Amino acid sequence: MHTQAIFELSQEAERLLQLSLQNLNVLKTTSFTAQQDVNYFTQFQNSSAAPSKFCPRSIQAQQALLQNELRKITQHEMVLAIVGTVKAGKSTTINAIIGTEVLPNRNRPMTALPTLIRHTAGQREPVLHFPYVQPIEKLMNTLQQRLQQTDRETLTKHLEIDRDMSGLLTRITEGKSFDKHYLGAQPIFQCLKSLNDLVRLSKALDVAFPFKAYAAIEHVPVIEVEFVHLAGINDGHGQLTLLDTPGPNEAGQPHLQKMLQEQLAQASAVLAILDYTQLKSVSDEDVRKAILGTGSSVPLYALVNKFDQKDRNGDDEEQVKALISGTLMKGTIEPSHVFPVSSMWGYLANRARHELALHGKLPEPSEQRWVQDFADIALGRRWHRDDLADKDALCKAAELLWEDSQFAAPIKTVLHAAHAHASMYALRSACQKLLNYTQGVEDYLNFRCQGLHIASQQLQQNIAALEGDMNLAAASQESANTVARNSVKQAIAAMGDFISRYEQQINTHIEDYFLHATVPEKLTRQGMSFGNPRGVDFDTRNETLAFDDEPSAQIALHRIRASCEIILTAAQEKMTEELTHLFSYLEIELAETLRKALKPIETRVAQGLTQAGFRTNISLPVFHVGLLNFNANQAFNELIEEHDIPVAQLRRPAGMRGTVARWLNSDEWGWEGYTVMQSRYVISLPDVQNKLRQHVADFLLQLNQTMAAQIDISVSEGMAAFFAEFSQALEAIRLNLQQSLLARQQNEEAVTALRQQLQQCVRTTRYIHEDTRLLRDDIQTLFTVEQQ
Repeated sequence: MHTQAIFELSQEAERLLQLSLQNLNVLKTTSFTAQQDVNYFTQFQNSSAAPSKFCPRSIQAQQALLQNELRKITQHEMVLAIVGTVKAGKSTTINAIIGTEVLPNRNRPMTALPTLIRHTAGQREPVLHFPYVQPIEKLMNTLQQRLQQTDRETLTKHLEIDRDMSGLLTRITEGKSFDKHYLGAQPIFQCLKSLNDLVRLSKALDVAFPFKAYAAIEHVPVIEVEFVHLAGINDGHGQLTLLDTPGPNEAGQPHLQKMLQEQLAQASAVLAILDYTQLKSVSDEDVRKAILGTGSSVPLYALVNKFDQKDRNGDDEEQVKALISGTLMKGTIEPSHVFPVSSMWGYLANRARHELALHGKLPEPSEQRWVQDFADIALGRRWHRDDLADKDALCKAAELLWEDSQFAAPIKTVLHAAHAHASMYALRSACQKLLNYTQGVEDYLNFRCQGLHIASQQLQQNIAALEGDMNLAAASQESANTVARNSVKQAIAAMGDFISRYEQQINTHIEDYFLHATVPEKLTRQGMSFGNPRGVDFDTRNETLAFDDEPSAQIALHRIRASCEIILTAAQEKMTEELTHLFSYLEIELAETLRKALKPIETRVAQGLTQAGFRTNISLPVFHVGLLNFNANQAFNELIEEHDIPVAQLRRPAGMRGTVARWLNSDEWGWEGYTVMQSRYVISLPDVQNKLRQHVADFLLQLNQTMAAQIDISVSEGMAAFFAEFSQALEAIRLNLQQSLLARQQNEEAVTALRQQLQQCVRTTRYIHEDTRLLRDDIQTLFTVEQQ
């Protein structure tokens, strides 16, 4: 560890951060900035346009961001933000990362307030610090008054009152406030559960929860505990802290999306928890959008939880990595930073290994539920209590479960690396934030300086022209939307024709298979999972296959099913390739439509757009293999029929004749014929073929409808967001021009002083930017050396 080099780089980062904060203070005192704060928030408070990045309120937010980076630098702290939806298993994943249970796990949102979890060597028993509890105490006083005016029956109409909520209501009524410190897992659980229930209660009683009071990272609750995976590792330099963030729209609070963005902006790196079973869901899409909003300012990692639920038709590990990296995350995350895992298995294996190492045995299952969950998974659902007495077998089972969870890879790649290089991560994060800040402020100041050199009359003309451009943009949006809708219709029609063509092709292959009882060699080679040579599956001379016993019928049906899956797999691979090209073409065509629609405006205000930082960005659905999942099992259900058929038999007749025949042991006489009903297991090949054809038709129809809806919705939302961003950029330029006009209307001495002040700020900003760029290069060089 290059301790001296890290110290010197930290000193340089602190100097640049301090200089940036001073520069922001100077910028805040400029005359047009103060005017902008008054004028903007009185004139545009009901407008959809975004506030200026350099009004006093926004400057204060930027100062808070840089102050946070300064705090992390001085404390050598790397903050790894954890973000995910409720159903993704975020709390379970954090417990698995830490190695023991520090966060409660319920089937409802559990992170209404951000929570820091700091690795503290030697702190075996977790402790929660909540020093900034005053806003919560004020809230509870307000809720106490509101509860006095609300009867219990009315409250139950808007709120589910379980045991935890009932205890919270009693606590509020009795005036018991939150403590500033909690020691032990159970007291911490109760505190965090109560905080989250406070959010639900506040919403039911229409009382504002003080989220803004906890926007600063130093105000949120902090849990200190030793991470099991880092115990005994002393080669780290700096402090590693996890930040458990609220999910988008968690607890029914839509404005948490903004809080999430603010928290992510303060992190040194981001770890996304995605649900393998819900990768295409709206909730996971919200998380991805929040992460993409951070841009390149922080490194990104992703854990794809619930990978243990993968079946043989699901995407494998490499497919999941490619899907998330290239499609869902738009190339902003490397495939090597995506880890399919089972957080529950990892957590249970960790917990068992930890208990066995400390106590040599597991707790009683009746006392701690996780033991039963561990035994069910690791030992099988038919385990006995005696199995828990075999320490060696339990250790082996825990190790195997840990291996199956696939959690070792992210622990090594993310957790160990973050711990070993916490100071480096903090430095790299600070540099990126500084570069983003200096680029934005330099563009803004250059625009302001140019405005001070332009005559008032020219500024008025520019404002009038820009207002005309804004009207033209609105008209262009209508025409662009019309062209986009036509493109979407054409794409959907082409996709329908494409799917119809493939349906015919699949049916042709199915008919050919049932005609010859074998899959064509070309398709056999395409089906990667079925590369071995295959023979004839059944006798083509018969339309039905009959068997004396059900197992034989099942084997024959399985052979037919495997052959049909070769046909479907080959079609799936080809469809995936062609639909990918179709969607890519649509995306390029729509981007070209937008470019043509806005080219006249962009030409006239290109300089203004550049200064405003505007960039074209429209997100269209990209086809991926997750939409194509032919599951032939459903098509083969209930295809074996049990038939009773008459079978001729011979038997000895009763009476003297039969007795004499048995004495003589004759095969010639003494027998009589009779008929019995015997079970036969019959497979109707036409029924199999028809049901398979219907399955393919239903699946492709659903696929067509799903993709058409996705294209329509995504394009509509993307176009709206695109033009909203474009309009905001034009509005920001107009506002800047108006403020420049106000500045020009001052006396020449004031304008000269303002110009000199701005020029000094520009010089300082350029100086900070250049030194920060050099610092970033030095940090990256040292980071590379450290990782070798």
